[in-house]
Amino acid sequence: MQLLQLQYFLAVARTEHMSQAALSLNITQSSLSKTIAKLEDDLGVPLFDRNGKNIRLNSYGKYYTKEVERALRILQDAHEEVLEMADIKGDRVSISVMSSTILPPIFRSFYERRPNIRIQQSILPDAVAKERLISGEIELCVSNTPITGPDIEWLPILKERLDLIVPKNHRLAEFDEIDLLEAKNERFIGYKSGLESISMFEKCCLQSGFTPNIVFEGTEMSIVLQLVNEGQGISFYPQYSFLGEQLANTKIIRLKNSHCYQTVGFAWLKSKKYSYVSKQFRQHMIQAFTDINKKNYSN
Repeated sequence: MQLLQLQYFLAVARTEHMSQAALSLNITQSSLSKTIAKLEDDLGVPLFDRNGKNIRLNSYGKYYTKEVERALRILQDAHEEVLEMADIKGDRVSISVMSSTILPPIFRSFYERRPNIRIQQSILPDAVAKERLISGEIELCVSNTPITGPDIEWLPILKERLDLIVPKNHRLAEFDEIDLLEAKNERFIGYKSGLESISMFEKCCLQSGFTPNIVFEGTEMSIVLQLVNEGQGISFYPQYSFLGEQLANTKIIRLKNSHCYQTVGFAWLKSKKYSYVSKQFRQHMIQAFTDINKKNYSN
């Protein structure tokens, strides 16, 4: 069986007309007929039902057509990816992420594999990130709220613990760990991505048995946490946020509530043809986050 045989077979299968297929392939009908006959002989079954000059795919032929098309697509993708691998110097990837201490080491480890890659990173509200993902301006979104749509693949991976952050002079600052219910009468500084009908922070409170008194709700985590640092209320602090070192007037308190976490996931377009390096970068990110999640639950 040769690749040329398969290409000739598909031409006949798509037209179910030997002379038309021969014309499109720029070969003689006799030569095409012999090629198809040789393929059927190699397989040991007929692929067409023949009635005079008329031919129709039979059940074997219909199944074989589908599988040959799939196999040739795989070969074509492999061909294109090898070409890209041979010239990846100018490749770049664009990504929208959350603020996280996880990311710099992951980027560094990818640069060790692909030192010439250019990573274009931005921190965008989820609604904006979704728009730019759909438009093709960015190739991957890392978000703590689901980014979904008809052509969007959403893959949740990491459970990130949510702690409580309070001003140092707050009454709860004397504790290292509390049940969230103990904070039910406090002023909350909330965070909302823009895609949620109700924020994950508010959900944590509701699941703990109370409706929080939200005095401010923002879409920028750094502003939310700075307001806590200024003594204007309390909030939730994501486990991997790097902003803690900038909040000298606060204390982070562990919560006993197992439901207080946010899910971090990845979003990309299902139908977009991504470059080899872009797909490699996405897989690198997914694997790194998966490893971190496993480590969290093995401790």
